[in-house]
Amino acid sequence: MPRATINGVELNFEIIGEGGQPLVFVHGYTGDITDWHHQVPAFSPSFQVVAIDLRGHGASHAPTDRSHYSIDHFAEDVETLIDDLGIGRYHLLGHSMGGTIVQEIALRSQERLLSLTLHDTTDSFGAVGNNGPIAMWRDYRFKVAEEQGMAAVAAMKTPFPPPPHMPTERQASTDERLSRMSVDAFIGAWLALEAWPGTRDRITAVSVPTLVIYGDLDTGFLIEGSKRLAQNIPGAQLAVIPETGHQPQWERPELYNAALGAFLNQVTGER
Repeated sequence: MPRATINGVELNFEIIGEGGQPLVFVHGYTGDITDWHHQVPAFSPSFQVVAIDLRGHGASHAPTDRSHYSIDHFAEDVETLIDDLGIGRYHLLGHSMGGTIVQEIALRSQERLLSLTLHDTTDSFGAVGNNGPIAMWRDYRFKVAEEQGMAAVAAMKTPFPPPPHMPTERQASTDERLSRMSVDAFIGAWLALEAWPGTRDRITAVSVPTLVIYGDLDTGFLIEGSKRLAQNIPGAQLAVIPETGHQPQWERPELYNAALGAFLNQVTGER
């Protein structure tokens, strides 16, 4: 896969498909390019697909300074890489933490966007720090990471039940990926989410065609945040993928791809 040094950090990315409009995928916290395993082959025949490993994730470099994982850092990386690739206007999709990143890009550079897709994300992650069980789980994982390393974190059993359609092999690959992540990126990126000011008072300024999509079994605050985004972004469309949790693009890819494809076809057909 190609690599590029962006803002002093070497990023791993892939670009597939030479025809069609650019479609940029931005993964979430602890994710990587493999999050789009079912989307790259589905959309690359019609779009020029760009998938990026964010700093500290996948095969990209991981800074040791945890303050270098702010949402602004991530957003600047994505925009700078897009510029370096010579891409003008493009479709932009972000999942979870990636959704916070693309919201910031949309608010400052929406003239570049052909469309925006917000996937299982929210307009504020402040609720995380105020949620007792989630905060306890976060603090315990941080402690294990600091004292025992990321392999021990990956081996921990989650207290949350798995969604019904998640392939077992996907969970195994996710655990293996997490075991290779740096402690600094693991903690720094999560702290970035909690420090992010959110967009609840700003998101109404987004005027590009927008799709909000989420799994109906996802965490409550993400579902509520997704609903607010769909309500507050003028003209936004909403798609709910049934019987899926936080990763419907993996759990029921045929339904996810159909919803995303219908939206993108509508947008491209109008231009």
